[in-house]
Amino acid sequence: MEYYRFITDGMGIYEAVDQNCRKDDPRRLNKPDGSWLAKKGTDYSGAISFWTNFGVKKYFDSGLLDWHRSVIKGDVEVVVMDRPTEILYEDEYQIIFDVKFLKVKDQLTIDEFLKKKKMVA
Repeated sequence: MEYYRFITDGMGIYEAVDQNCRKDDPRRLNKPDGSWLAKKGTDYSGAISFWTNFGVKKYFDSGLLDWHRSVIKGDVEVVVMDRPTEILYEDEYQIIFDVKFLKVKDQLTIDEFLKKKKMVA
């Protein structure tokens, strides 16, 4: 099974959103609901999160990916990996694991990824 992480300028897309769109930014009024995703990353210092297949589809379908892309600076890429040997947290949408277990299988532009996953024509 493959897992996916959206990055821009070497950082995760959620971190990039926080840096590029402050909490009081009026663009946040248009942010789609993301309450379906458990915010567990801060529970695991030094860990990173990747989407599951189900999670990445929900992320896309919810409109969050498009909104994230609209508020950040820089191009979005997708890091692809197989299941790491150790996982700290897992639910249907995501896995969280220590960065030392990161083994990149592929890295795609967002357009390449969306075409590969058949989320765009």
